[in-house]
Amino acid sequence: MKKRIPDQVKLLLRLHKVKTNGDGSHKTRDVQELFNSLDPSLLKRYLKLKQRKGTGVAILRDGVCSGCNMSYPDTHEMLRYENFVHSCEFCGRFLVVNGSAA
Repeated sequence: MKKRIPDQVKLLLRLHKVKTNGDGSHKTRDVQELFNSLDPSLLKRYLKLKQRKGTGVAILRDGVCSGCNMSYPDTHEMLRYENFVHSCEFCGRFLVVNGSAA
């Protein structure tokens, strides 16, 4: 069964929040639950990115990647597609563009 992309976007956003926020209580269990829910190919890529760059997910806020701080112009095609998993053209991290973050 193929998972819908918006569900995977939500999982990546939750994983980003768990990894960057909180005091660590229940963190391991939450991360493992998210890992089990992610599409296996996304999980494999996420783990490689995390190992190489320290974090595998970045959020696009005001046209700026939260991972590498590179700026995308307002006319960039990526900004047209919210709730979709992209890759940052500069650092390679998963770049999540959503209505509340863009």
